Amino acid sequence: MTRPHQNLLVLSIFCAMCIIVFVHLFLFPLYENLPRKKAMKYLGDYEQSLCMTNLKPIAVPLVWRQHCPKDGIVTVSQGGRLGNQMWEYASVWAVARRTGLEPYVPRCIRKVLDEVFDDLSIPPLGYVAHCLAKWDSVIKTPEYWTYTNQSILLPKFAVLPDLVLSWADDIRHEFRFKRRLTETSQKVLKTAGQLLNTTNTVYVGIHVRRTDYRNYLWRTRRIFLADADYFLTAMDYFRAKYSGNVAFLVVSDDPSWCRHNLITDHNDVFIVSKRGVTSPGQDLAIMAACNHSIIDYGTFGVWGAILASGETILYNISKHSSTRISELLPNWHVMN
Repeated sequence: MTRPHQNLLVLSIFCAMCIIVFVHLFLFPLYENLPRKKAMKYLGDYEQSLCMTNLKPIAVPLVWRQHCPKDGIVTVSQGGRLGNQMWEYASVWAVARRTGLEPYVPRCIRKVLDEVFDDLSIPPLGYVAHCLAKWDSVIKTPEYWTYTNQSILLPKFAVLPDLVLSWADDIRHEFRFKRRLTETSQKVLKTAGQLLNTTNTVYVGIHVRRTDYRNYLWRTRRIFLADADYFLTAMDYFRAKYSGNVAFLVVSDDPSWCRHNLITDHNDVFIVSKRGVTSPGQDLAIMAACNHSIIDYGTFGVWGAILASGETILYNISKHSSTRISELLPNWHVMN
């Protein structure tokens, strides 16, 4: 390469370096200090991000098309199955009552709950999807809520028993089962009473959760599943209290284990769950139709006992939300 060409190459490199330095020292700081509009999106843009499943477009009722929240809102992310999503819904319901903010739940949660319950009062978030939302000051717990324009986005698996159970009777009224589930539950109870052939039968719902909780309990708490002795002892308590006029209706994700371990010399135990036949909503409705409850752990059994509104025997798991509920509701007893 000739010397003039070498000089031209050196000069080009030097100029390029000068441009880079100028951009970094002068243009970038100037750009960063330019005034910008706050990021705003529609509420509908967030609804899908709160769901575990894909949402389809819906027809928004006419009355909602002109409505937008004046202040912040309360909503929640979807997590878990029926029992978890009942807590997510109930937590939004209770926080809205406490703060006065408008409650909304993602359509994915409403879809799950609408298959089980009638006339839920909290509208789906999709009804205000057209409204602008500012999420720059959103918080995830009501303890830090300070002003009406501040929205609250509760996390998935939200469980707020202290707040929800401040209105225990009202939340029971909120979760009203569909007629077909209620009618089937009454038939199940009636059949059990007839087979037992006693008068003034007392019905005790039992929830036995095993399959997925085995690994969960060991991984998180280093404890084993409740064994048969726990359930049999709790059943004997109710037998003694009601002079044997008791029908035990067992719902479980492992009905085979229940048949082999809970049916003894007594003829008062009825395994009502059937794999692939009964639905979680139907099992929950049967528990809620009973007078009293025996539960181990998990949100499903807890809701069955809350809705039954009777005496509840609860398996002892320290520092668990269900143990806290036993401190809030009368006639809930922890048994080791």
